[in-house]
Amino acid sequence: MQIQDFSHHLQHLQDNLKRQLQHDLPRKLGNIAVRLFKENFQKESFFGRAWKEVKRRLNPKNRGAAAHRKILTGPTGNLGRSIQFTPHDGSVVIHSDLPYASAHNDGTSNAGRSHNVRIPQRQFIGPSPELTDAIEKKIKEEITKSINQ
Repeated sequence: MQIQDFSHHLQHLQDNLKRQLQHDLPRKLGNIAVRLFKENFQKESFFGRAWKEVKRRLNPKNRGAAAHRKILTGPTGNLGRSIQFTPHDGSVVIHSDLPYASAHNDGTSNAGRSHNVRIPQRQFIGPSPELTDAIEKKIKEEITKSINQ
């Protein structure tokens, strides 16, 4: 390999890595995070840490869907489906556009019209070792793929 060919190869590698870090990886990592956070809804937990049980399922008078429906799904399931990501150059933001999402994710003691309803934290979005592991694995995979092209 000539020095000019090697220099061209290094420039190509640098361009590929820059594109990966700025454009491709944020989208791929956003998809991973959204998938994992939506799985939390199905498992009624935050990566294995179970959510506090809801009163409607504890009440023996409740019958039908209310007695059996998963926590935080509601009749519509909108909260779980609202998890999305917005990619930026070199980063990604995971969020929900529903106004009550943070009350459930973080917990609150001033919810409702009278601001005296307590909602326990049932986290479904946020940092976790499982998410970090999945992200690190994907980054290594994508960078290795870029280098080996």
